[in-house]
Amino acid sequence: MSLEQPPPPPPPPPEPGDSRSRSPANFALGDALSYGWNSYWKNVGPMLLIAVVVFAIQIVFSALGDATDSVAVQVILQLVGALVSLLITLGWFRVALEVTNGVKPELGDVFKAIGYGPFILASILFYLGALIGFILLIVPGIIFVATFGFYGFVIAQRGDDVGVLESLQRSQEITRGHRWQLFGMAIVLFLVNLVGLIACIVGVVFTLGITLIAWAYLYRALSGERVAAWQ
Repeated sequence: MSLEQPPPPPPPPPEPGDSRSRSPANFALGDALSYGWNSYWKNVGPMLLIAVVVFAIQIVFSALGDATDSVAVQVILQLVGALVSLLITLGWFRVALEVTNGVKPELGDVFKAIGYGPFILASILFYLGALIGFILLIVPGIIFVATFGFYGFVIAQRGDDVGVLESLQRSQEITRGHRWQLFGMAIVLFLVNLVGLIACIVGVVFTLGITLIAWAYLYRALSGERVAAWQ
């Protein structure tokens, strides 16, 4: 769907006593971008702190790897770094969902291990499937990623109560009929982060949070859930 297209009809009004939220059951890509932008700046303090700490951790692991000539130590650091990266990724999903739920994010939320085990296993399946799909002339890979890409949000929301395959299946269900639209959204958000990198690299500290909140908005939209108003 083009960003220039007019927005969809307004959603139904929230239930009585729920004036801070609205249902995004019908959405446009522009809605997600706008929501991500406005909600990020509403929570810029904690979001910026989280991003800085996360990037600092990544820099530390990179520096430790460069500081040793031992292959064994480098392999161990890469393995530990990968596990920490997965924990942080799950934490980012959780933080983005909290923002869409009207909850002020905190640094400690990124390092909560709730759902970490299922997320590791689901991520392995997801990346293997995506790799095979991209090897098969790219298009199958695009379809695969658009189909199962929300598994992380499913686990971040439901924690240990959701299984590995169940998280992938849930993503498959909510993305049905929207996959090419989501692919278009992925391209737009990639370009947003690319601009952040070009802007002296520092810009990506901001654009990463904006894009994650936009994805969280879409996850809730596809799930038929309400999102907190950013005003």
